[in-house]
Amino acid sequence: MSASGDFGPAPPGVDLSQNQNANMLGAVITLMIIGIVSVALRVLARMKTKDVNFAIDDYLIFAALLFSCATGICCFISIPYGNGRHMVVLHKEEFIKLWKVLFAYVIIYATAVTCTKSSILMFYRRVFNLHYSLFFAMFFVLGYWITVVVTILAGCRPLTYFWQKYTDPEVNGFCIDIPNFFYGNGIAAMLIDVIILCVPIPIILGLQMPASQKLAVIGILLLGSFVCIASVVRIIMLHRITTGNDPTWTMAPVFIWSCVEPFIGIVCACLPTFAPFFRRWWSNVRTGKSSNSGKYHNGGSSVQMDSGIRLGGRSKIGRESGTRLEWGRSKNADYSTLGPHGDEVQLTNEITGPGTSMGTKESDEELGDGMHGITVSQDVDVTWTHSDPVR
Repeated sequence: MSASGDFGPAPPGVDLSQNQNANMLGAVITLMIIGIVSVALRVLARMKTKDVNFAIDDYLIFAALLFSCATGICCFISIPYGNGRHMVVLHKEEFIKLWKVLFAYVIIYATAVTCTKSSILMFYRRVFNLHYSLFFAMFFVLGYWITVVVTILAGCRPLTYFWQKYTDPEVNGFCIDIPNFFYGNGIAAMLIDVIILCVPIPIILGLQMPASQKLAVIGILLLGSFVCIASVVRIIMLHRITTGNDPTWTMAPVFIWSCVEPFIGIVCACLPTFAPFFRRWWSNVRTGKSSNSGKYHNGGSSVQMDSGIRLGGRSKIGRESGTRLEWGRSKNADYSTLGPHGDEVQLTNEITGPGTSMGTKESDEELGDGMHGITVSQDVDVTWTHSDPVR
């Protein structure tokens, strides 16, 4: 394919039919779905707690999701105007529209990552009651946003010179070094991510909890290191723009990784709020283990043991006709009627607090004190199945 745009001639050995549309669409759509699902799960988790009132960190994460989705929309809008294609195939009109999208993208991206980082810091404040370290980190987060927005708005005079300097050689104006500005922007964002990761670690280490729990909490928070990795990759892509001569081709990975950073930040900000789901899952796992460990099978016999803590319960006495017999407090229970076929025995031992009794097979002794109203019970179900003796 030969160059058909306004920025030729085509460099040798370059396939001008190539584009990065599939990479951009696949990555950005996937990230948007992950971000939306994470925030939805955060809302459900918050509704499962007793305090369903949303805090400021929740509202900030909603704003972060809104602006992060806006970065994805900017990616979609930029594709028809040549983002991800070689510059020599673009016309000036396409290039101008693409650069206008880039101008808006910078402001939207800075707002998205600022809302995400502010949400994380407000969550730290709600959980750890941070003061000085919170103000220190928030100063850098807000300072970053103000610096980026003011610089991009005042970096070119007139403002239209941001895109006209590439398309109209006769226009007069002044512009800062835009590629190096993007490069410095990426480095500053990465350093702020590192600061945010380090803020809660000293507080967690000072908590009175087992070392394993401390490591678990730190591990969840350190998942935010994925944001730092995304920032580093973004810096590498920005460096390619500053050193290359095909900006519309090298711009596509920058757009992609500029979406990765805020969306992964949203996921990391939402993970600590998923505690109700983890507790429910862990409770189900432990319940399943207890149920399995309380059942034993041996040939044709089956023994099931259930233990628990009850309030105010008493032992049951008596014998049911048929195949079930409950052994309780009675010393005179007649066990001779148990046959060898298909009998099932339930043993019930209960220890109760004041005002109740402890029932066993041998005696019925009243407990005076020391149990503090807690009843501990243990039930055992035994089933025998015997085949007829061999004659």
